[in-house]
Amino acid sequence: MKQIVKGLIYSFLLLTATATPAMADETSNEVKGAIRGRIIDNTKQTLPGASIYIEKLHTGVTSDVNGFYTFPNLDPGTYTVKVTYVGYAPVELKITVPQGKTLDKDVVLNEGLELQEVVVGGAFQGQRRAINAQRSNLGVTNVVSADQVGKFPDSNIGDALKRISGINVQYDQGEARFGQIRGTSADLSSVTINGNRIPSAEGETRNVQLDLIPSDMIQTIEVNKVVTPDMDADAIGGSINLVTKNSPYKRTLAATAGTGYNWVSDKASLNLGFTYGDRFFNDKLGIMLSASYQNNPAGSDDVEMAYEKNDDGEVVLDEYEVRQYYVTRERQSYSLALDWEINANHRIDFKGIFNNRNDWENRYRHTYKWDDETPNEYEVIYETKSGGPDQRYARLERQRTMDFTLGGEHLFGKLKFDWKASYAQAGEERPHERYLAFKKEGIAMNTDWSDIRRPYLSPADGQDILLNATNSNGFELDELTEQFEDIKEKDLKFSANFELPLAKGRYANKLKFGAKVVDKNKDMWIDFYEYKPIDEDAFLTDALGHLQNQNRNGYMGGDRYKVGNFVKKEYVGDLNLTDANQFEQEIKYDEMCENFEAHETVSAGYIRFDQQLGKRWNLMAGLRLENTHVTYSGYAYDDGDMSGQDESYSKTPEQSQSYLNVLPSVLLKYDASEDFKVRASFTNTLARPKYANLVPNVIIDKEDIAFGNPDLKPTLSYNFDLSAEYYFKSVGLVSAGVFYKKINDFIVDYRQNNYEYKGVTYEEMKQPRNAGDADVLGVEVAYQRDFGFIAPALKCIGFYGNYTYTYSKVKNFNFEGRENEDLRMPGSPEHTANASLYFDKAGFNVRLSYNFASDFIDEVGEEAFYDRYYDKVNYMDVNASYTFGKKIKTTFYAEATNLLNQPLRYYQGTPDRSMQAEYYGVRVNAGFKINF
Repeated sequence: MKQIVKGLIYSFLLLTATATPAMADETSNEVKGAIRGRIIDNTKQTLPGASIYIEKLHTGVTSDVNGFYTFPNLDPGTYTVKVTYVGYAPVELKITVPQGKTLDKDVVLNEGLELQEVVVGGAFQGQRRAINAQRSNLGVTNVVSADQVGKFPDSNIGDALKRISGINVQYDQGEARFGQIRGTSADLSSVTINGNRIPSAEGETRNVQLDLIPSDMIQTIEVNKVVTPDMDADAIGGSINLVTKNSPYKRTLAATAGTGYNWVSDKASLNLGFTYGDRFFNDKLGIMLSASYQNNPAGSDDVEMAYEKNDDGEVVLDEYEVRQYYVTRERQSYSLALDWEINANHRIDFKGIFNNRNDWENRYRHTYKWDDETPNEYEVIYETKSGGPDQRYARLERQRTMDFTLGGEHLFGKLKFDWKASYAQAGEERPHERYLAFKKEGIAMNTDWSDIRRPYLSPADGQDILLNATNSNGFELDELTEQFEDIKEKDLKFSANFELPLAKGRYANKLKFGAKVVDKNKDMWIDFYEYKPIDEDAFLTDALGHLQNQNRNGYMGGDRYKVGNFVKKEYVGDLNLTDANQFEQEIKYDEMCENFEAHETVSAGYIRFDQQLGKRWNLMAGLRLENTHVTYSGYAYDDGDMSGQDESYSKTPEQSQSYLNVLPSVLLKYDASEDFKVRASFTNTLARPKYANLVPNVIIDKEDIAFGNPDLKPTLSYNFDLSAEYYFKSVGLVSAGVFYKKINDFIVDYRQNNYEYKGVTYEEMKQPRNAGDADVLGVEVAYQRDFGFIAPALKCIGFYGNYTYTYSKVKNFNFEGRENEDLRMPGSPEHTANASLYFDKAGFNVRLSYNFASDFIDEVGEEAFYDRYYDKVNYMDVNASYTFGKKIKTTFYAEATNLLNQPLRYYQGTPDRSMQAEYYGVRVNAGFKINF
């Protein structure tokens, strides 16, 4: 099947390549002509989503994300062209199309009379771009422009996404990391840059880490909730497309500088940005350079618990941790955009972006572990996480992602052709990650359940259980380890698209077809070593002579939680672990058994037919084929405890899998009026399994066994959408929609007790499996508008809000013992809502924003008692700015985020059973921006 599909795609490309010159010859006889250009405003800013209509031909097009439009295959003559854009006065102009040539015609729009009071760059500017872009699309799309993002206190792309209807985000260290679309887990959506899926920096997941990319590096965020055949199909929830800054229409120069403060780290942050763009050689060459730098010292207060049942069926604390984090997050991002206008018919461009995020983290963890054999008896552990001197004595996690794309757009008579060739890479490095821990066993503890959400353990006899320099409490070395991690993914992509108009007029139609090949390699490698001091007593004395109290005043997890004394990070970082006279080294294969090597090739081809049905109806029907071939190798590990054999570690045989997905789609759009749009669609999408889930590994660790699953099938979804939007004459809209997803073969980590393998019975087995099917039904509503319709004086005040309700139900659940339970689909919050109230007048802008998402099941356990839930969240932010100047615009801004001090909280089984509560505190920032 693989060779057949490759042959079909090759034949398809060969056919289109040989057909192109013939079409060009046929249409280059100086009969037909074309119009091509860019839509801009009077400040020379490009306008995406503008409507360009030729009444005589009953034909229209819309400008793309960079403001470009094209009318191919026109008879020579003079036409009346009308250009409209929400918030701008419409323009009508006479354009004469020459024979056999393409006329390059840019159109300048001026702000409408009803918006004369609005200062350019205010809240309305971003809204106009977003509204125009999404009203012209055939599918359900939400758009956020760069200047709209700038009106919110969002440092990265993930934080900006949470403002969009139907999107929920999950957090890490106080910043949004993964995005969930329409009540589906982050695994079921995709993130792309300029239409190309971004590789993941992490080893286990395909999810893209959104906190890698600063928000000020992106020109537009497009959330496509309905994908068309010319888009990658791995987007069950939807596709988040990040459009990088394009080369400008005129010279542009901008700079940003700011600082901030966080009460956990008690340190100041730094935020710098720079953008330069211009055109050269008679405007043939355009260039845009952007750079962003952020340095944010922060941290978190974290309390974590896990629960078990004792022999009497009573709930007890199985594990209990108090953690103190200090994290300095440094982001660097650089982008370059080039375009060369060869002539009116041919254009090539290059876009590149590089993102680097360094996290320097110290963690001080105080752990209590229950001894299952003895009631109320615990082991106490104090652990310091550090790094080497070159890593600032902190664990360095360096994540990088980059994407470089060369492309072209060409017009051969009436045939439009575009292509892209790209290289993308992502990775994560963790050098010299060190842990030093000391333990004491057999401590009798009392559990205080008076605050059920914050249980508390204390010694039953009141004894002192802190580390101290004299070690009077009798602690011993628990572990001294060092880890090196290197994860890399490299992607090569090539795509070609052809667009051929077939008929003009009220029943115009066009055919679009193309192909894409993605070839990727993913490797994950961890080296893990444990060290034992040659003289353990001397080492213990020396180490405990370098203690530091890590208790922080105002610990947000609760005043009664105390972190305690820990060995200093500098001491841990300066240890010479390679000195054989001081330490014995042991390779920890049990920590390395998740390493893998993977190769994946996705070959795709599609055909799309667009048909205009009179003035009001537009129909699209299409088919996409995606063939996936994956090859994996992993490792098998057995500690020998259960089998009585020696410890073993070996590479597993390479395994391969291929499958073909045939994915039809139909989209329908009805323009009831210029301002009222109705959309309906059916699409078929998929989600490929996580990388780590496909690895053919076997891991036996004491009484537990875990398997990978190279036989996993992709998750498939059949999606139905119906929505309606009304656009106000002033800037704003009201919309409502319903969606239904029939999801088959979603994947969970299956668990089974008392599992037999090769004659040995293990206490618990874990393996990712296609667990069953699910129905997802949702409703979305959104409203955004200024209050000028109430009274003209209120035009400076506006509201932006949206709400999504999602109902999900699992069917055919393949999980022993839980087949008949009423379960929601993992990763599916029932309610999400965003609201923003803003004031914008005379350069002043103030915005109060609120974000809510309900709780959802995050991980399915062997029984309901062990289910893990991501708790509901309430976020509130406020920001203000003042802009002045005409030729040189200067903006001063101030913002405060997480005003409600919302923790990252998980719970086990029931909301009162806290598993984790991690607090980040309020963050404040201030600075200025200059645009020349």
